[in-house]
Amino acid sequence: MKVGDLVRLQQSTANCWGINREVVLVEKVPTPDHPWDYAWNALVSDGRVIEFGRQIEHSSEVVQ
Repeated sequence: MKVGDLVRLQQSTANCWGINREVVLVEKVPTPDHPWDYAWNALVSDGRVIEFGRQIEHSSEVVQ
């Protein structure tokens, strides 16, 4: 999983945010509370950028 990938989120994650399951990862950002950890900023179909935890790496499928 890398910046620019199109990924398909788990249905429960998409439902939580009220978004389409497919999102584009736009950047990998350090988290302020734990600088050795990071999160993913993703562009969703309605134009929002949402920050997801790194857990999506294990629960999402890379489409492209």
